[in-house]
Amino acid sequence: MDRLYAVQDDFEATIRILTAAEGGRRSAPFNGIRWDFGYASDGSTDQLYMIWPDFRLPSGESFPTDVPLPVGTDLPARMTVVADDMREHCHRARIRPGVEFYCHEGQRRVAVGRVTRITGLHRERADQA
Repeated sequence: MDRLYAVQDDFEATIRILTAAEGGRRSAPFNGIRWDFGYASDGSTDQLYMIWPDFRLPSGESFPTDVPLPVGTDLPARMTVVADDMREHCHRARIRPGVEFYCHEGQRRVAVGRVTRITGLHRERADQA
């Protein structure tokens, strides 16, 4: 599998999936999980966004969707902002290398991450039709 999503990713990050002892999931997730994204600087879960990870292997290909993701270790991921209008009106001003964030399942924090590189966030997306 080369890439999980057909659209250009917006940025890259490292994400560490929390262990059950840290309050994370009881079972490992799989690539393709659609967590909600929250900025660590916001300090609450009142505002969460649809920014989905595509975990990748060292080769650059997407991690398989049928193999559990490793828990408790930093994993590289390509991140995709799902709502196009939010890319421009919210995230372009906030996302930059070093920004810390959390991944949520509902109000539960299940992973922590840090932006490592901006990729397509500041470019318009081509029509995918």
